[in-house]
Amino acid sequence: MKVIRNYLYNLSYQILNIILPIITVPYVTRIFTSEELGNYGFYNSIVSYFALFAMLGISIYGTKQIAASRDVSSTFWNIYTIQVITSGIAIVIYFFIIKLIPGMSGMIPLILAISLFGKLVDISWLFSGKEDFKKITIRNGIVKLAGVLSIFTFIKSQDQLYLYVFFLVIFDFLGQLVMWVPAKKFLRKPTFNKEIIKTHIKPTVMLFLPQVAISLYVVLDRTLLGVLGSYSDVGIYEQGQKLTSILLTVVSSLGTVMLPRVSNLLSDNKHKEAENMVKFSFTLYNLIIFPMVFGLLAVNEIFIKLFLGESFQDVKYVIYIITINIMFIGWTNILGFQVLVVRDKNKEFMLSTTIPAVVSVLVNLAMIPWLGYIGASITSVIVEFLVFAIQWYYSRNIINKGLLFNKELLKIIIAAVGMFAVIEGAKMLFILSGLLGLAVYVLVGGAIYLFILLLLKAINIREIKATLKH
Repeated sequence: MKVIRNYLYNLSYQILNIILPIITVPYVTRIFTSEELGNYGFYNSIVSYFALFAMLGISIYGTKQIAASRDVSSTFWNIYTIQVITSGIAIVIYFFIIKLIPGMSGMIPLILAISLFGKLVDISWLFSGKEDFKKITIRNGIVKLAGVLSIFTFIKSQDQLYLYVFFLVIFDFLGQLVMWVPAKKFLRKPTFNKEIIKTHIKPTVMLFLPQVAISLYVVLDRTLLGVLGSYSDVGIYEQGQKLTSILLTVVSSLGTVMLPRVSNLLSDNKHKEAENMVKFSFTLYNLIIFPMVFGLLAVNEIFIKLFLGESFQDVKYVIYIITINIMFIGWTNILGFQVLVVRDKNKEFMLSTTIPAVVSVLVNLAMIPWLGYIGASITSVIVEFLVFAIQWYYSRNIINKGLLFNKELLKIIIAAVGMFAVIEGAKMLFILSGLLGLAVYVLVGGAIYLFILLLLKAINIREIKATLKH
């Protein structure tokens, strides 16, 4: 039942991640324009490349190694040494660029540098590897709440963009820093072994390259929109992606919990139990993903108007296109980490991200000048499907295709489509709007979805309980 406990800890934080933006985004979008938020989004996309290099794939690799290690302290210090070196290099190069490139000389790029120092002290992978999600959840929850309270307390006018950006990064940095206090119970005096450190470099680089590739199709679209389009395009596209990413936090929390669990099972040669965990992940993901996709499509326009306000109404077009990404990203979260990475299929994982990354750059260069944020949205869907297709191809001889494509999946889709149809019918009959309309449609849709699931007997509770005992 440890998996369920960890999932609930992580899920509670992810729910907080959903609730807080629902509270803050309407407030922020009514203070700042799409161009101002796009300005922040553009520079943040650039800083994210340096943050990526700072961590070098250690978040994934470190979690996996800590989960399988019998000497946690030694493993931690040898891996963390690499993180200190790469973070230091990233910070030095970033400040060098700020100094030399005129377009990077403003206050926002300087403030965002704080996030790189956050990466320097980020040891959340230690707690993930030890499956100690309680501390991560409490830390992250306090940090998020402090940030939100600061935004509501101090951000009052359009000329406070710098202060808003500062709040976004400083609390994250402080949250990473305080995790060193509880880390002491896992760690002894630092010990370093040059030979062991060298053995960690290659696998971290092999996991870093896919992260670079992922950033190319997750972040580069915003950079290209800023260069080839406008800051307004970036702002609209950014808000659309932000809304879908809020929903994705629910399913990604399971992936965070399952990576060390599956790694542990495989290190003990419990391959059947590991496969059952993957099947459980697919079932739970699908139960959550499909009502999200069809539900968001059904209430999109009401939700955007209520959530973002009149000046961001074009975000609804982004949502209509990229909502399906929730499905592909949910599946690749399982295939990539619980199937490929845990079995050291780093080369295959790398190819599943680098090929789509190249496609993303080429298609975005062709689409953005022509269609702006619509082109970036279409490219995003093409790329996420390609990631899934490649990972599924490489997983075909590792797991049974019936783990994903089965009768349960069909029943879940039928339930989600039925929910969508009922919500659309309710919209035509009642024509409700605002918070009341959204609440009614969500409650009615949710009830119909659960009713159809029960009617079709879509899930096997006994089988899930047996899996979770491990």
